[in-house]
This record gives sequence, C-alpha cells and structure tokens, in this order.
Amino acid sequence: MLRPPASERQAQSGFSLVEVLCALVITATAMVVLLRGLGGSQLTAIYLDSHLGARLLAQTILEDERLSEFTEAGTRSGDSGIYQWQLTIAPAVIEALGPPASGYRPYRLTVDISWQPRGRLHLDTLKLGR
Repeated sequence: MLRPPASERQAQSGFSLVEVLCALVITATAMVVLLRGLGGSQLTAIYLDSHLGARLLAQTILEDERLSEFTEAGTRSGDSGIYQWQLTIAPAVIEALGPPASGYRPYRLTVDISWQPRGRLHLDTLKLGR
C-alpha cells in the first residue's frame, strides 16, 4: 500500500514533548506558590492562637490582682503552660488626681508574658489600692 505524498498528509494531532514539559513546569510553579501561601496562613493562625492565649492569661492575672483586697509593691512570676509571665506592681504618681484618699494610693500593674518561639505581650493598668 502506498502512502500519500507529504504535502497531502494531515498534521498529526497531540502534544509535543516540549509542550508537555512546559505545562508541567507551570503546574509545579503554581503548586509551590499555593503551598507557600497555605503554610504561611497556618503559621499565622498558630501565632494568633498563642497571642490570644497570652492575652487571656494577662487579663486574668491583672483581674486577680485588681480584685485583691490589699496591694503590695513587688514582682511575681510564674509559668502557665507554654507561657512565662511576670507581674510587676509599683506605686504610681498621678498628679491630676491630687492626694490619695485615706489609706489608698495608685499602683501600676504591669504584666509581661513571653512564649516560644518569639512571642511577647505587655499589658498594664492602674489600681487604687491599700
């Protein structure tokens, strides 16, 4: 059986090797970009979760001290799970308030919380205490 001359043959359908390799490179590049984005989102979510836990702990420490009947200047510290905290209580001078009421004086309550790998949180408030 004779084959028709080259001028009469139809072009073969399908993809060449170069086209397939280009498609694979584009797909691999897109996958790398997407996976980096997902990994970054996961790290951010973990950091925000840790930061929320630290904020709740700091608020609890400040609230416990605020509700205590007597206040004594000094420093306290401790650990709570992954968090290391330090509470500093110092007399505060607020000239706009004038002289304190009998037996009361203002105190500055400061909480510093840290956690691994590089988390830090600093909250402070004032308390009128004895």
